[in-house]
Amino acid sequence: MIPPKWKTRLYGIGALTFTILGAGLFYVTITEPTPQSPTANGDSQPAERPSPQPTPAQHPLQGSTAPDFSLERMNGETFRLSDHRGEIVVVNFWATWCPPCRKEIPGFIQLQKEFGAEGVTFVGVSLDDTGFEAVRPYAEEMGINYPLVVGSDRLTRTYGGVRALPTSFVVGPEGTVQYARPGFLPEAELRRQLKPLLKRVEPSS
Repeated sequence: MIPPKWKTRLYGIGALTFTILGAGLFYVTITEPTPQSPTANGDSQPAERPSPQPTPAQHPLQGSTAPDFSLERMNGETFRLSDHRGEIVVVNFWATWCPPCRKEIPGFIQLQKEFGAEGVTFVGVSLDDTGFEAVRPYAEEMGINYPLVVGSDRLTRTYGGVRALPTSFVVGPEGTVQYARPGFLPEAELRRQLKPLLKRVEPSS
């Protein structure tokens, strides 16, 4: 038989335990996530909409006149950007030692072949320290079919610093930068950028 004083203690312990359990259940109830409301087709819908993803910052040159430059091509001729006004020019800063640069070049070769007659010209601006000494063997190996020149620190500064290689600029027929892309530029993405601009190129007489 349990003595009276222990009965009192057990009742007290039981009451305390009940109080703790009750408080725990109340906490779970008030902190439980708000149930999702079903939509008409039976799918659940979150109570709150996710925050929108930040959009990438636009390059400062986008929408501005592309800085003109005049540089010697690998074949000894001169490439002057302003000579190609009325055409679409893709200015690509690259280097032979840059893996993503090498990866995107086959796509450029294909697009030059496909759209060259429609007024598209690629120009590869090499930032190799040894210039054409490094560029020539690679260009011959790859069969690059567009003009290649060697850039300088001054030129990269006029194009916003070129902080990543590769970096490409699509210059429209009016001479303004329509699209700027630091990093690898997939062929499909570049094709998507070029097609609307082709309508603005006046056919050559």
